Amino acid sequence: MSRSDDPKPQIALLIAIAVMAVLVAVFIDEINIPFIKASDPRLWMGVETVELTAAIKKQYDIRSTNGILVSRVFVGSPAQISGIKDGDVIRRWGGISVTSQEQFQGLIQTSDSGARVKITVDRNGAPVLVFCRVGRRPGGM
Repeated sequence: MSRSDDPKPQIALLIAIAVMAVLVAVFIDEINIPFIKASDPRLWMGVETVELTAAIKKQYDIRSTNGILVSRVFVGSPAQISGIKDGDVIRRWGGISVTSQEQFQGLIQTSDSGARVKITVDRNGAPVLVFCRVGRRPGGM
């Protein structure tokens, strides 16, 4: 058998590629890159939110520089169960700074159903840490 007919280098290359693919997948999951995961619009926390405009900050005397205002928490929702309240300002989702409603929805919808997420809120100007499980919208919509 000639050296070019030897299948060992090709097998070794395929094994190396497979190992690299597994390592990349593990790394992406560990650093939790939301845009890599598929979005699931059925996932929710059970809150309605409002962007923090200058007018909203003034009206509610909010000093937070980033985040979104919780205008409503649905009864029986994961947010209510975790202790999130109307008037809280959601500032961080896990290790990610919340900057808009759209980004926040994306963070929820690219989570795993049932995932327990550390959320930092400002309540009356003081930081509060809550842990919320991502749930599915009632009725499966």
